[in-house]
Amino acid sequence: MKRIAICCALALCLALTACAPALPPQPTLEELLAEVNAAHQAVQRPEVDAEQYLREGPDQETVARFTEGELTAFNSDAELTAAQAAEDVEYLFEAFRTLYGPYEYFGGDETFGAHKAELLAQLAEKDSWTAAEVQDLLLEGLRFFQDGHFNINGGKPNPPKVPFFFREAAFYKTEEGGYIREDGRRVASVDGCDDLDGLFKRSISQEGELVCYPVLLKEWTMTAQLQPCDEQLTVRYADGSAQTLTAEPFQRYSEEVDADNVTEYYKNGEIPVFALNMCDDAAADEADAAAIMVARAPVGMVDLRTNPGGSDLICNLWLRRYTHTERNNMYRNQYVMNVFSGPFSGADGWVENDGRVLIVLTGKRAASAAETFVDMAHNVENVLFIGENTSGAQVTSAAYHIQLPHSKCVVTMGYGLFVVPQDWDYYEELRGYEPDIWVPAAEAEELAVKWMKNLGAVGAPQE
Repeated sequence: MKRIAICCALALCLALTACAPALPPQPTLEELLAEVNAAHQAVQRPEVDAEQYLREGPDQETVARFTEGELTAFNSDAELTAAQAAEDVEYLFEAFRTLYGPYEYFGGDETFGAHKAELLAQLAEKDSWTAAEVQDLLLEGLRFFQDGHFNINGGKPNPPKVPFFFREAAFYKTEEGGYIREDGRRVASVDGCDDLDGLFKRSISQEGELVCYPVLLKEWTMTAQLQPCDEQLTVRYADGSAQTLTAEPFQRYSEEVDADNVTEYYKNGEIPVFALNMCDDAAADEADAAAIMVARAPVGMVDLRTNPGGSDLICNLWLRRYTHTERNNMYRNQYVMNVFSGPFSGADGWVENDGRVLIVLTGKRAASAAETFVDMAHNVENVLFIGENTSGAQVTSAAYHIQLPHSKCVVTMGYGLFVVPQDWDYYEELRGYEPDIWVPAAEAEELAVKWMKNLGAVGAPQE
């Protein structure tokens, strides 16, 4: 009887093995790098007619009239007459026309004039306004342009787009171009989705395997620490079954960053990690030393997940040192210009990386100069971006802080102009740069190291 039981158990095991789904094989690191390098090289810096955006710059006295003077506290309950509120609108749009870098890029006098007229008409609808009402009216009325730096009292007219991960089931892309669930069921369709390739993003499972998960980009309300997704996904399979997937709430990855930890260098197992938490040129020596250490390893990592920006000089310095390039400036896909003086010098090109792999960790907090690092690193061989899409603050900078005379709203606007390729899945203002491998930012380092270990590229990660 015991022999029969053993034979039955063995037969069952063999039957289950025979019925196990044949999942697509994991790509080797070399295969993945070849695919990613080709995608990165395909990005071309846009051809820009700079003349259409250039205009005469303001004199120092005019700049000072808008930007100098001590900022006073904003009182949301302060009362304004309709005439005072209208004066604030006139003042703001004069500042736009005088100082704002992307003014012509976003439509110039015709577009800005039309929206100013709409705001003035709305203000004439009642006799008095609170400062908070003026602020909210402006935020709503300025939604016609996308600028990740622009804000009024810290509020943005257009919210950034953040990722929602559906990780209840892992999927794999087949050689035929479709998607198969981990249990072997083939995806026939997803309700409301016409682009499965746009929905299913390459990711890393908790076991450190390369898989695909559905990822949706949604507007971030910025009102709650945890924002739930307002949509579920119904996946329909070829066998007639269906499954409803629920996303994890979005939470922006954030760690305390101060003047004492602008940079950090350490090793996670065999992988050297350089955390650039802020683009501060005062940390140039630390960054230079870290670039030398990371460059000595076959796999290195740069962490930009908490980096809100600063100066892009340190980004240029680090990548030049890491790649041993003698160029004064790294290649960019951005077309950069000062609309009052002309374009900056620069070139579009490719930098070889001597067989090394550089992993750049990204998150929704990575903005401005940190995104310039991402743009430059797209022109370096064997760079993998792992994490979330970045902030999406590239069209200009945060150069000026202007206080409106009556409501005391503080308006932040920039004078530069960055034209970034936006004709495919490379960059979009407020959406940011998309990673090569989508992982919640808080888990990006852990999962990237685990994946490298599974591929045999490095040894065991630290516990």
